[in-house]
Amino acid sequence: MYGNCYTFNDKNNSNLWMSSMPGINNGLSLMLRAEQNDFIPLLSTVTGARVMVHGQDEPAFMDDGGFNLRPGVETSISMRKETLDRLGGDYGDCTKNGSDVPVENLYPSKYTQQVCIHSCFQESMIKECGCAYIFYPRPQNVEYCDYRKHSSWGYCYYKLQVDFSSDHLGCFTKCRKPCSVTSYQLSAGYSRWPSVTSQEWVFQMLSRQNNYTVNNKRNGVAKVNIFFKELNYKTNSESPSVTMVTLLSNLGSQWSLWFGSSVLSVVEMAELVFDLLVIMFLMLLRRFRSRYWSPGRGGRGAQEVASTLASSPPSHFCPHPMSLSLSQPGPAPSPALTAPPPAYATLGPRPSPGGSAGASSSTCPLGGP
Repeated sequence: MYGNCYTFNDKNNSNLWMSSMPGINNGLSLMLRAEQNDFIPLLSTVTGARVMVHGQDEPAFMDDGGFNLRPGVETSISMRKETLDRLGGDYGDCTKNGSDVPVENLYPSKYTQQVCIHSCFQESMIKECGCAYIFYPRPQNVEYCDYRKHSSWGYCYYKLQVDFSSDHLGCFTKCRKPCSVTSYQLSAGYSRWPSVTSQEWVFQMLSRQNNYTVNNKRNGVAKVNIFFKELNYKTNSESPSVTMVTLLSNLGSQWSLWFGSSVLSVVEMAELVFDLLVIMFLMLLRRFRSRYWSPGRGGRGAQEVASTLASSPPSHFCPHPMSLSLSQPGPAPSPALTAPPPAYATLGPRPSPGGSAGASSSTCPLGGP
């Protein structure tokens, strides 16, 4: 906080430093001046420097990550690149580029979860306190907090910080993890620097190159080496444990195991079920037609026939006479149909035996006793 910050090999640099071989001699080597006399006691109580390794298109959040360097010690840091690819959609809650996250990215970099969290806090700061926090980027047409213009912004900030830590602002819920993450796994080694036999020469060379006089000697300088452990990287990717192909394969295996059948038997069984359904449908359709649409069958058909005879008898219809019986006296028998109704389509004029045209006549035979 309130210290000098330097970024090496940033993406905006015209000449990017490349490393074609692993090892401590093919990396970045820095000699740092601690400058303990310039420290403000109320702001920092440690001595040394803080280092963070991050991607070229990611901002450096020194308070959230990184490690400290101790003066008088040479720190050698070997790193290895690792990538993590998460499955989104139905398999997990992640975002590809942050476009579907309800938080505006205030940093000129790609989306990361820390970028989203800081941007979310800045939005809440502007909404609640009316000004922007000085350590975070601000949107356009918004001023940074100033006691001359915003006298109570400090109280508002600390109150908002308590709500942020307890996630009452919802920033940790809104900011989802990115689907693709690049990280660097670091391992550090420490050694005394400079050694007792070489410290006089080292301090003399530093004073000649940079006109720097080391008053406190070992407590005023530090050295750090950052290099690749090996020129390969590790990729961790998520894949669905059960896909449609594996699901069908497992279903087929279980079916064959428990039922001892194959695809051909399944098709034959499906055909049998289909045939049974078709036969049942045809039988129901035939029964329905015979019951409601056939006038010569069933009680309803007889009623329809009787009503047809009573309403409009045909012109050549000859009623069948009832036979008279001379049996013993008794109640008269009720009339009944002794034969089914004739086919009306066959009732018509007959041609004369001689074949000559003329007026046709119809006779009705008389029944015997």
